[in-house]
Amino acid sequence: MHSFMQAASHFLHAVGELEGSALWRQACAEIRRIRWLLGTVPLPLNSRELRFQETARGLADTAVRLKQTAEEDLVGKLSAVAQTLTRLAEDTDNPLMVATRGFLESIREGTALIAVTNRRYQDAVVREFDALSHTVEVGVVSDLLGAAAYDSAVIVGPIGWLPQGVLNAPRSARLGLVHYDFYRESLDIRPLFDEGPVLRGTMPMRIDRRETLILGARPQSPDEVFSEVMSAPLSDLDVASLAHEAIAGLPAESLRDGTSGSHERVDAHVAQLADGSLVLLPVESGIHKVLLVEPDLDDEPSVDAVDGASVTVGDFIVLRGSSYHQSLVERADAALGDDASTLRAIQQEWKAQLRDHIAHHQGGRQGVASDLTARGAVTTNLDYWTSTWCIRTRSRDDFVVVLRYLGRGNEAQDVWDALGRIDHAHRSAGRSYAEAVQRAFSGELWQQLWVDRWCDIPLDDTEWGARAALIDAILPAQLSVPPHYLCRLRTSEVP
Repeated sequence: MHSFMQAASHFLHAVGELEGSALWRQACAEIRRIRWLLGTVPLPLNSRELRFQETARGLADTAVRLKQTAEEDLVGKLSAVAQTLTRLAEDTDNPLMVATRGFLESIREGTALIAVTNRRYQDAVVREFDALSHTVEVGVVSDLLGAAAYDSAVIVGPIGWLPQGVLNAPRSARLGLVHYDFYRESLDIRPLFDEGPVLRGTMPMRIDRRETLILGARPQSPDEVFSEVMSAPLSDLDVASLAHEAIAGLPAESLRDGTSGSHERVDAHVAQLADGSLVLLPVESGIHKVLLVEPDLDDEPSVDAVDGASVTVGDFIVLRGSSYHQSLVERADAALGDDASTLRAIQQEWKAQLRDHIAHHQGGRQGVASDLTARGAVTTNLDYWTSTWCIRTRSRDDFVVVLRYLGRGNEAQDVWDALGRIDHAHRSAGRSYAEAVQRAFSGELWQQLWVDRWCDIPLDDTEWGARAALIDAILPAQLSVPPHYLCRLRTSEVP
């Protein structure tokens, strides 16, 4: 396991910014899928559901195919990944599974819960643990935040995923945490049971912590190191963070410097969805919207666009491979027809000029804002006005002030009217998108969503469908990303 993780990390690091190229994209996506599943799914490593053996053969074939065309060092690192994965995929056990079963068998009474972080493989986990002598339920971590109580529960996956409320108000008399050392949300993660209560003053009694059990070779004395686990200490390169896997594969340049038209960065949370996929949700409100699906008073589906920062665990959201904003752009451009490119050029031009004034003003944004206020602007929301999703200012009077400031005062009315066409098309596109999703939810699909917690949605007015899924967990870590990566479906299953 450790050999594979090292080989995989070294390959992905060496590929670096080349990961987005067609040459390496599929291999990188498959390797990240394996790393993701290793940390979250307690199934035998040779199980058909994980597809490790199939993936190892595919990576080996890719290495052979690229031998004559790609850099020799990268091909060698990819071959090493394939070789270590081949050995890994022959194992009929899984340390996550062994540790989980060991914890549950030590209890042998009462109702137990196995909480996993990937609902897609939930049925397979059920089959794997059905031989236990007592009742075992398989669910997700959020099941420990409800009213149900269990005699024992074991959470499988990185402890960075553990909601604080699980320990502040335990729903289980005995709680086990099973995870690999190389999955961490940060290298300096604080101990969960530091000095007894998780939050001082919130627990009626101290939590008794039993000694941590580490699978594998054990030291004979405190001065010895594990011959297997600690022979090569983990570096920053070897540690895998599930939160950062959510942005893996995105162009490194855009994550570092931004891209054209999206110079700003926004804080985002990573949300795990019921189908095993991910979405980046904005931390601050007013940045991006997302479609929310919930039952109305008659238990029929109701679809509405809501602020992306307002959705939380337990909500059903609708996502596509592009963001909600990009979906509206596509639909609006289709409605605008041949005029779309001309109107979009007008939209981009005034914002580019405003950004240029900010960049060259001695006082920066504050200086431009002061200039606009002195010229009569009521609001100076420069962050919004220069953002990728802004069409025009909310106030026509403010827009006139801005255009005069840019030396285009005589064009203000014509530009305002042109941008009004885009604004109207966006509003219509938003309504049509929600209506298309609403129409797609037939009785059968609606039931499937409630049973499986996710479903694919065919849309009758576009060739691209969408996916509705329950938010199972939101990671505590925050990431800084360009705004156009928000509210779009991301999955480790595909590049």
